[in-house]
Order: sequence, then structure tokens, then C-alpha cells
Amino acid sequence: MLPLLLLACAEIEPGSPADDPDTHVLVVGAGMAGLTAAKVLHEAGVKVTVLEARDRIGGRTATETIGPATVDLGAAWLHGVRGNPVADFADAHDLAYVPDETRWLTLYDEASGQALGDRGWAVMEDAYDGFTRALGELKERLGPDATTAEARDAYLAEQDLSAQDRRLAAHAIDQWAVELSYAGPVEEVGLAYFWDEPELRGGDQFPKGGYKPIVDTLAEGLTILLERPVTQITHGDEGVTVLAGGETYEGSHVLVTVPVGVLRAGTIQFDPPLSEAKSDALSRLDVGNLEKVVLVFEERWWQGSLEFVDRDQSGVFPEHYDITELAGAPTLVCLYGGGFSREVQASWTDEELIAGVLQTLETATGQTPPTPTHTAVTRWTSDPFALGSYVFLPPGASPEDIEAVAAPEGERLLFAGEGTERDYYGNVHAAVMSGLREAHRLGVNKIVVPGWERW
Repeated sequence: MLPLLLLACAEIEPGSPADDPDTHVLVVGAGMAGLTAAKVLHEAGVKVTVLEARDRIGGRTATETIGPATVDLGAAWLHGVRGNPVADFADAHDLAYVPDETRWLTLYDEASGQALGDRGWAVMEDAYDGFTRALGELKERLGPDATTAEARDAYLAEQDLSAQDRRLAAHAIDQWAVELSYAGPVEEVGLAYFWDEPELRGGDQFPKGGYKPIVDTLAEGLTILLERPVTQITHGDEGVTVLAGGETYEGSHVLVTVPVGVLRAGTIQFDPPLSEAKSDALSRLDVGNLEKVVLVFEERWWQGSLEFVDRDQSGVFPEHYDITELAGAPTLVCLYGGGFSREVQASWTDEELIAGVLQTLETATGQTPPTPTHTAVTRWTSDPFALGSYVFLPPGASPEDIEAVAAPEGERLLFAGEGTERDYYGNVHAAVMSGLREAHRLGVNKIVVPGWERW
């Protein structure tokens, strides 16, 4: 007698939507949240159709070939791998990731015209560590309406620093702690809930080959319709109707995973309209503007990664990552965010952005850079299907606002995305966690997707 083969089966809540053979979930958006929910539901036997506005999947992950280089133009890191569902999924599907071992070899201070050594790095690291340790006291002293800029000023006022060291310390706080982490302007990121998110252990990692292998594996077996921008969603007791790309789609439930920036813009009309609680929460939240300029060269003419402290401390092209080994060709990626990003994204052309980064590199290295063989400029700020990078909390906003955005509207309209996950917003793992959350909400008690069995 042949042994019985026991196949893993999803556990479904009796009487839930996932238990109903007539359930058909329309998922709006093929980013990490939408693909996650769709994958879990599909593997549980639920009919799912994903409607994606772009001509590609992945959302705010975007692995592109820039000449001979492979570069993530959107999300690029796994921020911690222990307790991270992205890492769990990658491990289960033999998708590798490698530690971020970026070598920061150049620190240039524009005001003094100097390339600084170990002492300059130490000043910045001390300021970053000291500021983050002092946050509890600063929050209590400055109150719930303070910004991170006010906290920075209060902290630095108590430090005995030279003019140069104060400039370095302010840069470390503004860029490392705020604008390159939360993506919002230091004058607009609220202090009250700043730095409160749990941190996953295991260090920062880069997915090998970028996020594309993870995205493509998630999408396997799913019904995904591209170039279907959703403009209207009608929901009621009998089901849902979604207008996308000029066509009408009907289902039993709709899961909206578009970014908070898109929800705030009102480009999707809801019938009935979104609740006052959700609309108010959306108005209190904001979205940061982290952008990249990618330069690919014929040869590596520089040494390691570079930090640039601009004279006016406005965050001008502050970080230049050498990702040559990761990209497979000599490549620098300039990362910038916050107020400077909002300013130049609104007024500079791609050519001006590239020229600005090259001028920064020339100033910092004392060398005239050769002409790049290939370039790329991101525009997440104006991308109509993103309208920013990820959520941050200004003064007056709170994690309860994120929970309000995550809350279903009635029985058939659900929401997911990084901006709906109160503890980890702003990260890829937040998007994935939100997709898992909504699959559970629809009745999938036990997930059978490899890597997510414990989720």
C-alpha cells in the first residue's frame, strides 16, 4: 500500500469570505502589499484578480537595468532579517541577500573645503547616537507639537562644539536620523512618535539581483492585469465594482493597496465616500520624498562611498553609495530626501539633477568625473501612482491615524500598504505585513505560502 501524501492546506475560518466559493477579491495595486495578499489568498483557493496601474509589477520596488548595471530605483534594502517576512519568503524560495558592507571612505565638508578623516566621522556618529539617546527627554521637554528640527536645535544647544563640529553634528541628525530615514523635511517630521518603531535584528541586507526576483516569485500563478489605473470603487452589501483603465470589474471584495499619497490625492473616487475618520487621518499624515540619481561609469574612478556636508546644511546630495559589486558595473547612487528633494524635484530637470550630482562629486573628490555611460533619475515624488516615497508623521499625526487608514470601510472595502502598518510604516516589510494582515482578515487562518507558515 502506498503511503498517503499529506499536502499542506490553508486553514480557513468557517463562514468567512475565504470560505465562500463565490468570493472574488479585486486587489488594487501589484506592489508588495497587493502581491502578498493576492499570493496568500490564491494559495488558499480564493479567486483573486490584481489590477495594476503601471505597465509593470512591484510598485515602489523597481529593479532596472541601467546599461550594464542592475539597480533598485525604489526600495533597495531589507532592514533587518530576523522577524522579517520578506527575508522569510526569500529564504524559503532560495532568494539570496547579502549584508550591506558599504565602505564610507570620503567625508567632505563644503564650508571648510576639507575632506575630513576619522575624527569627522566620529563627531557625526557621536551626535547621531547622542541625539537618539536623548529623544525621551527631548520629547518630554518640547511637547507633542515639536518637530525634529526643534529637537535638534535643543540638543545641539547643550553641546560644546566648534562651528565645524556643530555643522557635522547637525548634518548627522538631519540626514542620517531624519531625512534619509523618514524622507520628510526635518522641519516637518514630528518629534512625538519619532524613532518609536521597533527595529528588526540582523542588520541591513541587499537582495541579490535587487527586489525583482522576490517580486517575480510572489507574482507566480497570479492573475495580474497591467495598465489598469483605478479611478472609481463602488462597494455595498451585494459586492464591489471597480472602474480601471476604462473597464469595469466586479467582485465580492476589494483590497486597496495604493500608497497613502495616492489616497490623499483623491484620484480614486469611492462610492460611498470614505469615512470622515479615514479622510481626517489621511489629512494628518504626510509622505516623504526620497529620491535617487544613478551614475554608471566605464571605470571606477573614485574610492568607496562618499558623504557630502553642504555649506548651507540644506541636504544637497548628501550620500553617494558605491554599489559597484552589487550592480555588476562601476556605479554610484546618490540618495537625497527631505526639503532639498521637494525643492529640486519640483523645479530641476533630469539633466540638472545629474549635473548637480557630478558637480558635488567633483567638489568632494577634487577630480573632474568622466562622463557617465548611463544614468537614471527617480521621480517618485511626481509619479502619479506613488506621489512620494513612504509615510511619515508630522506634528499632530499619530500611529492611530495609520490604524484609521488601515481600517475596513464596511464589509467589502479593505486597505493595505506600508502606510497602513502602524509599527513598521515606511518599510517593505510593513507592506508585506499589511498584505498578510488583510488575508487573515478575509479568513485565511493558516498560511501555506512557503516562508510564511508562522505568519
